[in-house]
Amino acid sequence: MSSLILNKSAGIKTRLFQGFDSLKHLKHVHAALLRLGLDEDTYLLNKVLRFSFNFGNTNYSHRIFHQNKEPNIFLFNTMIHGLVLNDSFQESIETYHSMRKEGLSPDSFTFPFLLKACARLFDSKLGMKLHGLVVKAGCESDAFVNTSLVSLYGKCGFVDYAFKVFDDIPEKNVASWTAIISGYIGVGKCREAIDMFRRLLGMGLRPDSFSLVRVLAACTRIGDLRSGEWIDDYITEIGMVRNVFVATSLVDFYVKCGNMERACNVFDGMLEKDIVSWSSMIQDLIVMLWWGFFVLVRG
Repeated sequence: MSSLILNKSAGIKTRLFQGFDSLKHLKHVHAALLRLGLDEDTYLLNKVLRFSFNFGNTNYSHRIFHQNKEPNIFLFNTMIHGLVLNDSFQESIETYHSMRKEGLSPDSFTFPFLLKACARLFDSKLGMKLHGLVVKAGCESDAFVNTSLVSLYGKCGFVDYAFKVFDDIPEKNVASWTAIISGYIGVGKCREAIDMFRRLLGMGLRPDSFSLVRVLAACTRIGDLRSGEWIDDYITEIGMVRNVFVATSLVDFYVKCGNMERACNVFDGMLEKDIVSWSSMIQDLIVMLWWGFFVLVRG
């Protein structure tokens, strides 16, 4: 009998490493884990919990989590991580408070996701408390944690705090630059955002699609045709493929800056067009037509 249990246990572990193609399949393996009394194995339970979030059923994830009467920091981190990825930000904060009641302290894996939740909820009060804990835990040199802090302060409108954290990051990566660029745009400082993008390039870093979309948004907002064209030329120069997000941002930029010819060229050259790119093009054209009609009537 014990040999059979061991074989089944090995089979469950194999499945956990291979992943699941449906929630039903995951529940089947989870039930087998319970029957074999393996639910006390924190490592296995953590695996099941992590996979459960892939199917968007956070209620089931809560059931798995609460099966362990004394969850450790790894289970709490997985729970918080999964809730944030499923946009259940308030629940992730509540889970954090439960973790604190258990006498556990957040670590470098906890902070980025908690700070993201605070940013999405505009909860600067809790975010600042977490910042204090970051320092206390000695995580102030962690790139992921610092980038999350920059995003939090930028999202909540404290761009000076965001820049202070950003400025203290010893090795800034593209994500941290994108976070501060977004922070400046959020408070309407688009010129500063564009300047930060230039500094990013000056550091020898290669921007990703997220940073390009953000800086193009800054150019669009203030109608900076010259900077936007320079960014477009830079993308071509480095041979970067314009994905649908970057291309859509360029189309929107050119239309709103009045250069319909380049907008159409970018749109026609898109390898793939989704509902967002089509909608953006149609809406921008409608705005341009209405503006032209308004000018014609007034003239």
